[in-house]
Amino acid sequence: MAHADNERNRRRKVASASGRTIEIAVNRALAELDFAPGELSEDQFQVTVVRPPEEGFLGVGGSDAVVEVRLLFDGEVCGDVGPELNDHGECEDEEESLGGYPGDDDDALPAAGSARLREFLGVILEALGVDAKIRIVEQVDSITAEVSGEDLGVFIGRRGQTIDAIEYLAGIVLYPRPESRKRVEIDAEGYKQRRRVNIERVALRKAQEAVRRRRPVHLEPMTSAERKIVHMALKDRRDVVTESQGREPNRAVVITPVRPFSVR
Repeated sequence: MAHADNERNRRRKVASASGRTIEIAVNRALAELDFAPGELSEDQFQVTVVRPPEEGFLGVGGSDAVVEVRLLFDGEVCGDVGPELNDHGECEDEEESLGGYPGDDDDALPAAGSARLREFLGVILEALGVDAKIRIVEQVDSITAEVSGEDLGVFIGRRGQTIDAIEYLAGIVLYPRPESRKRVEIDAEGYKQRRRVNIERVALRKAQEAVRRRRPVHLEPMTSAERKIVHMALKDRRDVVTESQGREPNRAVVITPVRPFSVR
């Protein structure tokens, strides 16, 4: 039973997808594996072209490319939210564990992740001088915490950067070993949910603008967590493709139309 739970907790390593071009198909397959375009370096995944794209005759009867993408590592890259990959495809500033918490000694870890998460958040909130309540829900493959109280701005941080960093660190502290890691989500007074809804709304509006204007649309610079929301919101669309461009802190998403348009 425990082995089955561990298998469910592991990130998928292989995905197939189709697209008008091989590049689009690869990006869609990476999205299925929960990675945004540009998030991985080329030596971290392998692409097999199952079927190359065919344009057809005069644009009729063509077929999309089909590819299979296989991850060449354990599937964990700097957590879902955390430091960016450097130019060598490696995580920057990643810690194995937080001081005062167990590392690889599984025997020293409590059985329930919820107890460790509550303790971890308690230490953070006390250090920030914030009086708040913590509600935790733990499931087979995820653990979520909702922090409620007054004056949570310092806990959330500018554009959510502090709460994103706390969430990233919590994942490492609770589950040092990637093979047994659950998805950790931390929110404060529904801030992240409101942010997700707003960003998805902007992404959809800008995608329609890119198609209407028939040229790429550049979004404003965003954090890595915000950019990922945009990529995931548009990953199933067949008329646009997304890509992150630039360097931090000015890295932004570009939405580009990919379908040919007829001239009226």
